[in-house]
Amino acid sequence: LKFRLLAEGLSISPSAMSLLLELNDNRQLTPADFASTSGVILRLADDVWVNAPIPQYNANFLQAPPFALDRAGDGFVVHGDSLESPAEFWLTPAYHGARNPDGRPYNNYVFTHGDRVRLSPIQGCAMRCQFCNVPYEDHYATKSVDEMMDAVGRALADPIQPAQHILISGGTPTRRDIPYLQAVYERTLGEFPLVDIDIMMVPLDGLLDVQRLRTLGVHELSINIELYDRARANAIMRQKYLQGLDHYLDFIGKASAILGPGRVRAMLMVGLESIEGTLAGVRAILERGGIPVLSPFRPDPATPLRDLPPPSAKHLEEVYLRANDMARDAGMYLGPTCLACTHNTITLSGSHPDGLSYHHRVPTMV
Repeated sequence: LKFRLLAEGLSISPSAMSLLLELNDNRQLTPADFASTSGVILRLADDVWVNAPIPQYNANFLQAPPFALDRAGDGFVVHGDSLESPAEFWLTPAYHGARNPDGRPYNNYVFTHGDRVRLSPIQGCAMRCQFCNVPYEDHYATKSVDEMMDAVGRALADPIQPAQHILISGGTPTRRDIPYLQAVYERTLGEFPLVDIDIMMVPLDGLLDVQRLRTLGVHELSINIELYDRARANAIMRQKYLQGLDHYLDFIGKASAILGPGRVRAMLMVGLESIEGTLAGVRAILERGGIPVLSPFRPDPATPLRDLPPPSAKHLEEVYLRANDMARDAGMYLGPTCLACTHNTITLSGSHPDGLSYHHRVPTMV
């Protein structure tokens, strides 16, 4: 059901929509800042988390979804095509859509997904990957560090959906802004020492000093390869392609040696290359001591790939089963290990030998 929802989405019945708007105080139902987060976040039976796209945000590939989120008494159920599961809805934080004391939207700086708040120090991106909406919707700029720290504090203290950990992610900086981004890392790690903080970033030369970040207390690094197949990478993400695959893999290996097991992950985007290409990437990440994370391609309306269909549920299932076997054979697992963070990845609780867990408290669900 999770793979079907990722690939085919769902509609929301009028009765379910009425209850959702009431429970969510008429806030936006999704943390739709990226294509991969454009759906509603649901927890199904057996602690299966899914970010299910809805026609409101994904009309470019969703017309008549075979599944529906419906009302069931005081709660919800997902059903369709002979599949059914009770569902809990993830409430969006109170700060989503709100403004800081200077009148700027908090969402200019932070968005919460599941139990994690994502901080984006760079507006726009110095790179232009065709699957990502950021370089097509935002002009490049850096942001006020003080306002970002205020926004992170607001997300952590949200009265409805307080974030439990932090991810500092892209866009990618220009070379002149490398010192600025390093200062953001140091400030965030210093200001929130009791919170797990991950960094997701392109390994630009001179940007990520892993030993220094380890000393400062970084929790994990995410060095995303996205596409392993070189021809597809050249066509879709030319600037990352030019950095060289070996550069990424070498960095993953060195960072894993410094931080230790399970603390460096690398995302592969499923559906933009062949299954064999994706699995070759899984193997290469595992060989360097990294944790593979599988993220399904979802076409964003703002990008050149808006009309490319997402991968089918069968495609996602085959990749998951084979990649999971490869990871177990290597004595490792597919990431992420935080249950709430699996909503937009091809990951299930059985992906980890000991099962996934809530690293922090369970997010607020209805």
